[in-house]
Amino acid sequence: METRLERNRRIRREKRIKRAKRLCILLLLIFLILGLEIVNQNIVELNCLDNPNIFRFDLKKRQLDIFGESYIIDLDIIRNLLKTSSLVF
Repeated sequence: METRLERNRRIRREKRIKRAKRLCILLLLIFLILGLEIVNQNIVELNCLDNPNIFRFDLKKRQLDIFGESYIIDLDIIRNLLKTSSLVF
């Protein structure tokens, strides 16, 4: 059996580890998006492709463009999924 102090230390350490993991994933996603934006700009400057949109996300239109294909995103479904799942941060 663990004492109250040991349990509280363990819980704080676990929370700190979870927070660090979330921060790491968030930073990786930000770097991924910034990298794709830089690649898109270089493709436009070099005129390599007919449709230079490798990745573009437009919240106003609720549209996602990946490799020239457009997809409409229903944000309500994603919001409901996050509410019901254990993925909520």
